[in-house]
Order: sequence, then structure tokens, then C-alpha cells
Amino acid sequence: MRGPSSSHTAASVRIGHLARKLLGEEPAHAIFRFDPSGALVTTYQGQGSAMGLAGGLLGMEITDAQLTDSETIAAEKGLKIEYRFEKYGATHPNTYLTEVTGVTGKKITFTALSTGGGIIRLTELNGNKIVDDFDYINFLMPVKIKRNPELPFTELRSAYKWVMGKSDLKLSAIAKEYETLIGENSVEEIEKMSGSISVVLRNAIENGMAGTVFADRILQQQSHLIGQASANNQLIPNEMVNRIIESISAIMETKSSMGIIVAAPTAGACGTLGGTLIPVADIMGKTEDDISDAILAGGIVGVLIDLKAGFAAEEGGCQYETGSAAAMTAAALVELAGGNAKTALSAASMALQNTLGLICDPVADRVEVPCLGKNIMAGVNALASANMALAGFNSVIPFDEVVIALKEVADSMDHKYRCTCKGGLSTTETACSIFKDLKRGKTAI
Repeated sequence: MRGPSSSHTAASVRIGHLARKLLGEEPAHAIFRFDPSGALVTTYQGQGSAMGLAGGLLGMEITDAQLTDSETIAAEKGLKIEYRFEKYGATHPNTYLTEVTGVTGKKITFTALSTGGGIIRLTELNGNKIVDDFDYINFLMPVKIKRNPELPFTELRSAYKWVMGKSDLKLSAIAKEYETLIGENSVEEIEKMSGSISVVLRNAIENGMAGTVFADRILQQQSHLIGQASANNQLIPNEMVNRIIESISAIMETKSSMGIIVAAPTAGACGTLGGTLIPVADIMGKTEDDISDAILAGGIVGVLIDLKAGFAAEEGGCQYETGSAAAMTAAALVELAGGNAKTALSAASMALQNTLGLICDPVADRVEVPCLGKNIMAGVNALASANMALAGFNSVIPFDEVVIALKEVADSMDHKYRCTCKGGLSTTETACSIFKDLKRGKTAI
């Protein structure tokens, strides 16, 4: 996807596509209603919902180079898009109450939810409650899943038991088995897709290091500073950690300049997996196939998290985003080092334990500060957790129990600390000043 936010940009593109599909003709007028009790009223512009909705209504893909200009293009084509803030008792912080009228006057209404990582749910269509949205949503996804797949588990506890029953295997092997069970792809196709993700991760690092420019962001390029400082002997020596800082920063800069990144599991946490895995693999002399398998290992950890908790900071704070990314990355690193599934999940457990309670408080409604620092923290956390697990450290709490605790903490977290820009660093004096500068078109820093 293109930046800046998977639960805003990627999800809203898909909601726009869904509107086109349901309408069956070119849209002429769209109204999106956001409940003030949710997160979208304060974040729909800065985090890309408006851009994504316009792009989706126009039929653009998530990676389309014109996505950043979608609102201007929509206006030029005569597509009118309105945003209204109304109380209607939304039960989810990312609720899109949608009304779309086509060029012939045909009108549809529906309610869609963004649940994190670009995933959406359709809950109501033309006044009718939708319980099973499979046929509406599956066409939007890059991987087609099976209806009612025959899985050997139904929820987190049984899924964890299934994985641990194969714990002497590599976690990537279990991931491949899972993907063939749930989706319509062969092992060869799964490996090819994972390999393509590896290419995007590496490209995002290279693009960031080459230099990125985008007016509407807080931080301009900084990733090159690590290399410069290292060459001048200004840094505390630690090649691997410094390469991780450099690479994560580069990916985050690519994301903030609307370049193409991988939401792993989200755009807000996109730097962690690739920015840690790629430099570690390069330093260790690993192959692209090794990286591909490590990505799959991280992915199955994400599956386990999603069975109980989720990935949207609007639901659970940054523990859901960079916390999940740290767990996924820790497992990926163990895979890279040759460890088995049991060791990988032990590393994931320690990494996730270390991030419980992490709030989401973006400065100036941008997914930049403190997101960059939290991604770097997550990467180093993943590296340390992987090495501890490989050395035989005891994680004490099994991974499934940590995920249950993650959900418990999320449910008790005040909404102002869940990506609403209503608390924490978001409301500091400096953050408010930066927000005003950006509104005036001034590059803040």
C-alpha cells in the first residue's frame, strides 16, 4: 500500500471500491458520516481516509501513484464528497456510515468498519444488517480465502495448541500449511507472494535512503544521518542495531512520503519487520528465500494475534500496532536464525510482553511522531527477544496468554490514548503548534 495509515488509507480505498461495486455505476455524490465518539473525526484528513475514499470511489488501487491527488481528481471529475460529524451511536471507532448516489440517481447506504491493517467489515446495507460479508469483501482482498475453510482450530487457544503441536517444525512450514488451508493458493504461490513482499520491503528501505520529499509531513529525511554519524565515529558502536535504526527510519520516510510499503501488520508499524529483518539477514548472509520464509513465520504470529485482539490502534493503542509488529518480527528473526516454532513463539511472547500498555498518541494527526521511535524500539525489542529465546531464556507466559492479556489491556485503555489525537503527546503545546503550522501549509520541521 501507499502511506500513511492502513486502517485509514488502505481501508478507505477498499471502502470506496466497495461503494462502486455495490452501486454498480459511477458515483456522483458520496456522504460519509463519522461519529464524534470515534477516531475518524480527528484523523480522517491527516491519516489519509479522505484521500483513500476519493481514490477508491474513482477506482484507484491502493498502490496507485495518483492516490495522493485523488481528492483533486475527484473534484475535477465532478464527484462530490462530503464529510459530516453526527452522533449515531457507533460501536466501533472506525465506523464509516456511507451514502453514495450514482450518475443515474441510484442511491445506496451501508456501514463499513475499518478493523486494522487494511481489513474492512460490512455490517449494514440499505438498512439490512449484514452478518456474513464474505461475498461482498473477498473480492477486495489480494488473497482469496475459502468460504468456511476446514481449519483445525476455531479460536486463539485451539490455534495456539495446533501450532505448538508442530513446534519442532520451522514456523514458516506451519504458516504455509495454514495458508493452503484458508486460501486458494498452493505452497509455490504462497512462497512467490512472500518473496514479492520481501522485494517491497527492500525497495522501501532503498527509496527512503535515496531521499524522500513530501510537503505535508513533520519530519523530512533523517535516515541518512546514521551512516554519516557512523562514518565520523560519532555513534556507540553496534553495527546491527544502527543498521536497524537506519532501515526502519528509511521505511517510515518512504511511508510518510506516500511511497509503497508493506503494512506488517499496519502502516503505522510498517518499519519494524522490514527494517529489522532485511539488515539482519544481510549481515548474516541469508538468502532471499530465507527472508521469504521469515516473513511467513512473522505472518502466522499475526494470525494468532488477530484471532483474539487486533491491529488497529483505534481499538487498542500502539501495543496493537508496534507491539504486534515486535512479536511478528521476533518470530521472523528466530526463523532466520534456524530456530523452530517453539522458540519463535517464545520470542514473540517476550516481545509482546514488553509492549503491553503502549498508547497511540500521534503528533499533529500524522503517523510520524512518536511512531518512528516506537518502530525503532519495536525492532530492537524484537532482536533482543529473538536472541533471548534462541539462548534458551524462559518467556514464562505462553504466547496465547499474552495475547489474551493484550486484549484485556486494550479494552481498559481510555479512548483518548487510542489514536484519537485527544491525549498524550498529541495534545502537548508543541504538537498543537506543529498541527497549526501544517494546516497553514508550512513544513513543520
